[in-house]
Amino acid sequence: MKFIAKILSLAFAASSLSAEDIVTLPKPDAEGWISLFNGRDLTGWNGDPKVWRVKDGYISGEIEKLEGGNTFLIFKKPFSNYVLELDCLLVGRKGNSGIQYRSKHSERGANKWVVKGYQADFASGCWGKLYEEGGRGTLVWKYKDKAPEIKAGDQWNNYRITASGTKLKQELNGTVTIELDDKNPAKSAKEGVIALQYHSPGGFEVRFRNIRIKLLGDN
Repeated sequence: MKFIAKILSLAFAASSLSAEDIVTLPKPDAEGWISLFNGRDLTGWNGDPKVWRVKDGYISGEIEKLEGGNTFLIFKKPFSNYVLELDCLLVGRKGNSGIQYRSKHSERGANKWVVKGYQADFASGCWGKLYEEGGRGTLVWKYKDKAPEIKAGDQWNNYRITASGTKLKQELNGTVTIELDDKNPAKSAKEGVIALQYHSPGGFEVRFRNIRIKLLGDN
């Protein structure tokens, strides 16, 4: 029991979540996928209600003007090794967003919904690239083999992120965009929360749907 308690305390410390904050995951399907979004409301997530809402089975982030810097919709459970998959789009191909993984809470003044860590980026010129929010900045800018194809208009794009040990891989619409073996002992992250970014200064809409995770090994 002491060992389990220690593991839990380390997980809470890594993500800045208290034991009361941690959500219970639904059961995995036959292929091992666990849904992180029920399509109806933001159960399991925490973010600025002025920015985030559910519409027609997807998560929408939108505000005319965002004060206090970037804000995030944070899933209330830390993870270590997994495959994360979701669909996303920037309405009108405008704005800037990303998917945080293995990230940590980092409140900034009145802004309670801030994280720092790995980000699967998406914006004009940044689709599929790897950025470290609140840290080292751009980690991988050059595509592994070729640029991904971004769907025209307001069509959904599929992101798949694999984090296993020190190895990170991002795929966009079926193309592997980056791979990184982050062995930096002082700055690499082995666990943390998943979060969706809404970038300041606002004035655009980002959408997410079909958010699911498949756990790999220890979590």
